[in-house]
Amino acid sequence: MKHHVISFANQKGGVGKTTTCVNLAGALSEKGKTILLVDMDYQGNLTLGVGLDPGDSRPGMGDVLLYPEVSFREVIHPSVIPNADIAPANLDLSKVDINIDKRPERHGILHDKLHEVKDNYDYVFIDCPPAFNLLTVNSLSTSDGIIIPIQCYPYSLAGLNTLLEIIDDIRYAYNFDLEIAGIVPTAYETNTRIAADVLSELHERYGGKVYDTIIRKSVKVAEGPLHRKPMVMYARSHPVSQAYRELAEEFLRRE
Repeated sequence: MKHHVISFANQKGGVGKTTTCVNLAGALSEKGKTILLVDMDYQGNLTLGVGLDPGDSRPGMGDVLLYPEVSFREVIHPSVIPNADIAPANLDLSKVDINIDKRPERHGILHDKLHEVKDNYDYVFIDCPPAFNLLTVNSLSTSDGIIIPIQCYPYSLAGLNTLLEIIDDIRYAYNFDLEIAGIVPTAYETNTRIAADVLSELHERYGGKVYDTIIRKSVKVAEGPLHRKPMVMYARSHPVSQAYRELAEEFLRRE
């Protein structure tokens, strides 16, 4: 396969980054793939989305990044998704940026820690925070692929150029193996001309990097935190769940 460790990233919030991460994992698990989910966002939405509480006292990713003596194995827990484990966010993640800023190895802590467990899974999915801080730099420095969910709005398209420039900076500074695994159009509104124009522009600019599968806008998606499981599990027959299964099929073909 082309990519083993994949970050889901976009500096703009609310684009479906966590939703895409958790539902793609859920759809791949239905195909027997094993996934390690890594929640690097101190908001902990991925953690909540697979049945855990980031406010619990259990060790999590904050401990991994802050304390050299904490191994990655110590923070892995089962998730509600079959075949998928979670390294959850915890409250200490909010302290990471300030506390590791002066450490010479600050950009590569996750890379060094993840090495001991990543080969136990078919894929490692890292959910990045909606900001370019040391949490995101650590995530991209250890990834060989990045999936970018993007809403089909003009402002999102403008922000994508900035995002790609930052990814290039990280590639040249820390990780030459980092590639764009794909761009996923999300929150697509079928009844608007703007969405269609933005989607056309995406394909024109970025060609084969854009997934053919489109995730349409739906209020059902917002129910994930209430159910604490992926949409492909709590609304199995919904069109958006089917779209994520199609995305999983396309993902595997590309890989």
